[in-house]
Amino acid sequence: MTIVLAIGGHWDVATVMCIYWAQSVIIGIFTVITLLGIDTSALSFDIGRSLKEKGGSGIVGLKYIWLYKCVLAGFFALHYGLFHYGYFSFIVESGLFGSVNFSNPPNYIACGLFFANHLYLFLYHRKDVRQSSTFIAEEFFRPYQRIVPMHLTIIFGSIVMFALHVIGINASLPVLVLFLLLKTYADLDMHQQKHAGEELKAAPADR
Repeated sequence: MTIVLAIGGHWDVATVMCIYWAQSVIIGIFTVITLLGIDTSALSFDIGRSLKEKGGSGIVGLKYIWLYKCVLAGFFALHYGLFHYGYFSFIVESGLFGSVNFSNPPNYIACGLFFANHLYLFLYHRKDVRQSSTFIAEEFFRPYQRIVPMHLTIIFGSIVMFALHVIGINASLPVLVLFLLLKTYADLDMHQQKHAGEELKAAPADR
């Protein structure tokens, strides 16, 4: 839908990247909620088992579990947030990829669709897997894989636009196509990996 709106509305690179930046922020918000909402009993069992294997008592208190979750979620929010603060500066404030019209309604429609989609996935799939320590690690690192296209586009897109400008061509379409292809591939690949993994983890419980 975002690609359709971009083509129909003749959006520039900055507008499209800004909308996908908003999607990444939405994913980050749901990741923080997921990390804080991890099942404490399952996490306590996994950490206790790990400590017992190392010669410890294997007893993990509830306060320790909540401290662990809060520190992990807080670190993710800070680190992931700093990345996106930098991306926002490059995409919007630098003007390198064009200007963003924040009063354009389709922009908010696209962001709203992303939010509704991720809200549905969050509510529907969160009961499908056992929320273990492995699940936490996967949820912590997965959002970073989705921002690779944005990172690459900022680096290589800047080079492409500068090269085109040098030879007298003021066109951002090559960069737009590059970003949309990278982002669409990354989203499809990450979605397939995540939910294929959830189906495999859920299968033993069903039996």
